[in-house]
Amino acid sequence: MISETIARLDHLARPIITHFAPETATQIYSAGRNVFLSAYFAEKPAFVRIAEEHAVTCWGIEFRNGLMNAAGLFKNGEGYELSYRQGAGGYLAGTTTTHARTGNTRNGIAKPFAPYPNSRAASNWLGLPNSGHAAVAKRLSAFPHHAGFPMGASLMTAPESSGEVALEELVAGMQMYDRAGVHFLEINESCPNVAHGSSSFEAISERLEFIATAFLKKRLRHLPVVVKFSNDTATQDVARLLDVLTTLGYDGVNFGNTSTQYAQHRTTLNPRDYASFDYFTSTFGGGVSGEPLRACSLALTRSAKEYLATHPPREEFHIIRTGGVASALDLAESRTAGASLAQWYTGLFEQFAEHGHGLYARIFQG
Repeated sequence: MISETIARLDHLARPIITHFAPETATQIYSAGRNVFLSAYFAEKPAFVRIAEEHAVTCWGIEFRNGLMNAAGLFKNGEGYELSYRQGAGGYLAGTTTTHARTGNTRNGIAKPFAPYPNSRAASNWLGLPNSGHAAVAKRLSAFPHHAGFPMGASLMTAPESSGEVALEELVAGMQMYDRAGVHFLEINESCPNVAHGSSSFEAISERLEFIATAFLKKRLRHLPVVVKFSNDTATQDVARLLDVLTTLGYDGVNFGNTSTQYAQHRTTLNPRDYASFDYFTSTFGGGVSGEPLRACSLALTRSAKEYLATHPPREEFHIIRTGGVASALDLAESRTAGASLAQWYTGLFEQFAEHGHGLYARIFQG
């Protein structure tokens, strides 16, 4: 298929393109990403069946396996049938905001993105482009509900709103997705590519308490709500974050989002990617994804498991791991560390470049 051809050619060309001036390479990949995704979203590959032994049940919902896309891939509700046919365990739309957003632009580059091909990593400063809660919820409401393939939605407060208004808008979005019939929600508490509310523990706790009062306690059906934090979260903060989540009645935690710890992750890169990395992070900032986050997400998952083992929540609560997941080994390590589910993004595209639409079959054969 067209997207598979593009991905394989790109996989071969990346080491060459990274020898270009970093600004030129970023321009090429930022534009090329849109071309690839347009082809990718439109395709309907042959259906892949994953063995039933890989099924996972969370909150009474059956996921046909424990691996699915992370937020940020299907921003506007694209790719639902595609993911189902590929063999994903579930589907996540978004992240969406109250108002439609076109995304970030700087130095004439729209939605900046750069891969680090020698390091199985990438950076992006997309800026949450999306068509808004209402539009995406309407789109999801029209999708069929395939057995063993739950549909979720990721959403966050609008960067242009603040205080209680922003939280009221977020809750309104959650209600839209509830009416659309989604199976779970994920609140994005840590996007590094837009202005956001304070990341202090006190501010996060206040936001979570508002949402719990306005939505969780008023649910007419048990729609699970997971909160996604950054992979930059300090391990010593895991316990008190989980204490807040479990006390307020949330249903899970996701560690986590892309990272802004540039100096730390630079040391894990192949030196051949330094020029691109330095240009991107100094020019755009953005979030780092892929292999550099593998150790962070695993450590945070383990810390969450240890806390929950000694402080069991009153209600069913699950850990999701995101960051550096790219192989069958990563998925196995996630389970051992305590994650019921795992999400992937950069790793998904790494596998797609090598195995095309058979990427999930390849993982579960492992």
